[in-house]
Amino acid sequence: MKTLLIISLAVFGNLFPQVDQAPVALDDVCRAIGSGNVAELSAVMDEEVQLTILDKEDYYNRAEAAAALKSFFAANTPSSFGKVHQGASKSEDAEYCIGTLATAQGPFRVYVYVAKNSAGVLLQEIRFERE
Repeated sequence: MKTLLIISLAVFGNLFPQVDQAPVALDDVCRAIGSGNVAELSAVMDEEVQLTILDKEDYYNRAEAAAALKSFFAANTPSSFGKVHQGASKSEDAEYCIGTLATAQGPFRVYVYVAKNSAGVLLQEIRFERE
């Protein structure tokens, strides 16, 4: 019976995708920013994240960065994120994106920097500046 259960899980386990899957690519991180989804962003944050919100710049641990982003998105409700420029490091081990975050309180220029790893990306820096 145990063998039948293991075989069933192996065969049918992949038919039901996970709904709350963490972002695995830079595009996923950009979508999470555009929707203000702090849970998705914190799932891929490095242990320490450089976060700049307007004139306040600092290094935060994952929990502090998530709290700061939650506060930012609560004050600036996002409606969309559009990429202006995207690129990669010469060694292809990191990517970045520059875009515009449209919010109810006006647009922000956003800079995102992620390091690549075997699981996808690791968020290392986000900057929000008024346009």
